[in-house]
Amino acid sequence: MVSWLIRKKVPAMRKPPESSTMIPPEARRSVGSICGACGIFFNLLLFIGKLIMGILTHSIAIIGDALNNLSDAGSSIITMIGFRLAGKAPDADHPFGHGRIEYISGLLVSLLICIMGFELGKSSIEGIIHPAEVDCTVLAVAMLIASLLVKSYMMFYNFKWAKIIDSAAMRATAVDSRNDMISTTVVLLAVISTRFTFLPVDAYIGVALSIFILYSGINAAKDTVEPLLGNPPSKEFLDRISEIVLSHECVSGLHDVVVHDYGPGRKMISLHAEVSAFQDMFYIHDCIDNIEMDLARELDCEAVIHMDPIDTKNKDLMRLSDEVKDIIRELDPRITIHDFRMVPGESHTNLIFDMVVPHDVKMSEKELVHAVSSRMLKKHPNHYCVIKIDRAYV
Repeated sequence: MVSWLIRKKVPAMRKPPESSTMIPPEARRSVGSICGACGIFFNLLLFIGKLIMGILTHSIAIIGDALNNLSDAGSSIITMIGFRLAGKAPDADHPFGHGRIEYISGLLVSLLICIMGFELGKSSIEGIIHPAEVDCTVLAVAMLIASLLVKSYMMFYNFKWAKIIDSAAMRATAVDSRNDMISTTVVLLAVISTRFTFLPVDAYIGVALSIFILYSGINAAKDTVEPLLGNPPSKEFLDRISEIVLSHECVSGLHDVVVHDYGPGRKMISLHAEVSAFQDMFYIHDCIDNIEMDLARELDCEAVIHMDPIDTKNKDLMRLSDEVKDIIRELDPRITIHDFRMVPGESHTNLIFDMVVPHDVKMSEKELVHAVSSRMLKKHPNHYCVIKIDRAYV
């Protein structure tokens, strides 16, 4: 039903693009709003039904599950508002747009999950201290089974469309629906178990359920906080950048790729493109402009490219560069170099270059510089390495 509604109301999603980067911001906002509205409708129905059943059967677990559905309705409202606000155009106060509001809405959903888990745990502990008799009725069991079916459907469509539009907020909502399926299953077992024991199984299961909900809320919060802190772009996105840049004959290589994420559809890219030092400057400038426009069109982002001229005709320079690369490859194959230059002199020659080191390389910067410099000096006694350490942002 939800997918049919999206395809009917959002023309751009009748045949979803292969990549989320190709989806127009308006279409993302519409998909999020429709999924959020459907979530509100389903969760309010479940809340009313479970609350009535919980009161009639005196079940703490069912009432807790009902309140959980109420918080889910609130989560859907937050998600829907988040999509609306995230789609606002850039303004003077927010020149990079409002896309990160979607991440903030996902974080608020995660916090609601945690609050719900805490409240359920508190009421469950009270139920252990002051147990109440739970009535297991056929109607209550039927209500819980119906809830399982609804929540499984909600999990399915949220995960599906979160993947299509690459939405952290919708992924958090999908995880919440999955948790609700597990919690409702546990509640169902607790209600049925009351026919076979006088122990307050209902309350004990409520405690276990609250711990699970808290754990899920913390994990969901982590997933939404990471983009706000600045996590690296996906390999797929980086490969697409390289593919676009290197498709132009004027560029022989690229490095120092930095991606700033201001929310879905609000990315800024900066990179260094290696070009021949012997090509016409106006031709190179025009080529770089074309690459920036291609990146903007294909990836819906702003791009700034710095040109690095490479002396492709100096065979000695190329040979020394290859020797340095061989030495570095022995230390750690993930380390790369760029901007390799040679400054010859009467008594010695300086080899100047940048070395890009991943954050998890075990050797210190000082150890790396010493290892490379000493090995080059051993091969070429009058060649000194002047090395600048860069850190990879990808």
